Amino acid sequence: MLRGKRAVVTGGGNGFGQALVVWLAREGVDVDFCARRPEDIQITCSILSSEGGKARGYVCDLTRPESIEYFSRQIINSGAPVDILILNAAQWLSGKLDDQPAAECVNTIYSGLTGSILLTQALLPCLKRSSSADIISVISACGIPGFTDSIAHPAFFASKHGLSGFTQTLSHQLAKENIRVTGLYPPDFETGDLDEHSNNTFEGGEQLLNGRSIWETIRFILIQPRNCHISTVYFQGPTRESLARVNR
Repeated sequence: MLRGKRAVVTGGGNGFGQALVVWLAREGVDVDFCARRPEDIQITCSILSSEGGKARGYVCDLTRPESIEYFSRQIINSGAPVDILILNAAQWLSGKLDDQPAAECVNTIYSGLTGSILLTQALLPCLKRSSSADIISVISACGIPGFTDSIAHPAFFASKHGLSGFTQTLSHQLAKENIRVTGLYPPDFETGDLDEHSNNTFEGGEQLLNGRSIWETIRFILIQPRNCHISTVYFQGPTRESLARVNR
């Protein structure tokens, strides 16, 4: 269903972003991804190479507009349309408002919000050239109004609330151009092994969500007929904080 499509993934150098790159490549998707560090790009490419697959990785710092411009230019210059854009990258920041310096607050907003906006804007012509484009925005439960059960810094919350607003507005505007935009709001989750599936011996609320479940949700969204637009997905699950309270 996904074979032959072209995807762009942000934050593909480690964690869930790296897993997304691998899982997409296994589906036969042509993947471009970005990461801040060259060594992380090499690790992701090495994982794929060991499986006989490949992806193209680019250094991109989403806190710097000139870096975003360079990355997007590489994608645009290939001439091929972009069928899937997954906005996954975000700088994690924890603590209270006065726990972090101003520079960290700014970088958190830029990496998780501003960078995603600028990259999407730059790649929009490539997405419009696709006959079946999807934008998947990995937002976080921290972007849900009223959610506070996290040690995330207020700047991280602000970034995710901003990304939520951006995603919802974009979903409405681009639907008229046959570009589906979906926002995902997972709580804390663990990626684990790339071949690991959810452990069904645990009941709801007893264990963190498995990143594989989020990927399977993304895959489900992507393979739906074009007249099926899933704009928002909320996940039910515990946070690290709630599990810690239970285990005290």
